[in-house]
Amino acid sequence: MKLARFFLVLLFAAGFAFAAEETEYEQASDFTLKDVKGASITLDSLLKVGPVYMECWDLPCVNCIAELDALMPVYDSLKERGLQIVALSVDKPSDEARVKAFVKSKKWPYIILLDAQNEVKKAYGIIIKPTAYLINMDGEIVYTHIGYKKGDEKKIADEFVKWLPEAPVEETPAEEDK
Repeated sequence: MKLARFFLVLLFAAGFAFAAEETEYEQASDFTLKDVKGASITLDSLLKVGPVYMECWDLPCVNCIAELDALMPVYDSLKERGLQIVALSVDKPSDEARVKAFVKSKKWPYIILLDAQNEVKKAYGIIIKPTAYLINMDGEIVYTHIGYKKGDEKKIADEFVKWLPEAPVEETPAEEDK
């Protein structure tokens, strides 16, 4: 009888372990937005290159800017493995020139998208800034980060590493022309 209980407990535990590995993630909504240079960018096209960390920000959000600044060294160390950071500006259309000038002064290496009509912000249900989503190459939201305080970049970097390939991603000919 004890042996039967042992196997039952073992089976039960194995079932929990299997269930834990079968996490279902929410699918990210695809979108098409203009970047600060006027090019149309789709989420689907970005995901063909690697995972995307998309952060919703605007000019008045001090914590958003602090997070994007703090992530620069992390991005530099992981971009060869396919990491892409998208800074999703939700500033008003009338602030577009200010956003472009600000981004240029910051020299952020990220993809800066303009969501002046708040289409993506609404589609993702973003209320608080900064809010960021890590989207894997299957288009699943695998991590959400809301708010920012100094030091969060370490926790965010740990999440990035979980979803990146070990080896650098080979550039496609189209990327080399950029």
